[in-house]
Amino acid sequence: MSKQSKSAVGVNEISAEVLHPADVEARLIAAAATGRNDIFMKYKLVLWDFDGTLADTLSVALDVYNQLAAKKGFKPVEDPFAVRDMSMSEFLKSHGIPAHRVPFAFSAFLKQVRSQASDVSLMDGVAELVPKISELGLQQGVISSNSTDNIQQCLTANQIARHFQFLKGTSRIFGKESTIRATIKQAGLVAEQVLYVGDEIRDIDAARAAGVDIACVTWGLNSAKALLRHNPDHVIANAGDLLDILA
Repeated sequence: MSKQSKSAVGVNEISAEVLHPADVEARLIAAAATGRNDIFMKYKLVLWDFDGTLADTLSVALDVYNQLAAKKGFKPVEDPFAVRDMSMSEFLKSHGIPAHRVPFAFSAFLKQVRSQASDVSLMDGVAELVPKISELGLQQGVISSNSTDNIQQCLTANQIARHFQFLKGTSRIFGKESTIRATIKQAGLVAEQVLYVGDEIRDIDAARAAGVDIACVTWGLNSAKALLRHNPDHVIANAGDLLDILA
């Protein structure tokens, strides 16, 4: 049976422990009394994806992609909703982007995004959620295909950068699992103590490859329907629901 949160769209089976806000508060009080905020926690480290998960970059990404598509002869995105049901591999194929051109195209994409990074807003509820996770005594990090500079600019502009102990941009579309493994080692933890939070099918694939649990948000690039086909450990529809998984 899956461990998906009750807030998941289209999820019928629930086996994860879902706590009432009062229960979360009680655990926080108990942790404060013992001086160990993480005493009840399965997870010690929350690793976030950036684009579409922490940060509302989807409209910026769409505009930049369509500009590049016009210059490089790729098919533009005409229906953003159709894209939400595609994996990244399916997107690349359907938009005429050959594998050998992906690294160069993605590098050009990140350069154009950089100029707008400090103007990007956070997803609804994220600015309030991130400090609460820190209050639980958990470490946090960002592992993203975006560049480290772009991520740092956005988090600093939105005044939450201080809550992250790890910040790593791979500047590659695929391969986040190796960075997840390296971060786990750096934190002195094991995979079972880490939760990755993302919004795409490739985030599920990366988490699986790294041996960590994955919580998928439904407000990002891939739709809930597309995410559920790949059986993530948790699916959440609202930022605050992540506390039910962590506390």
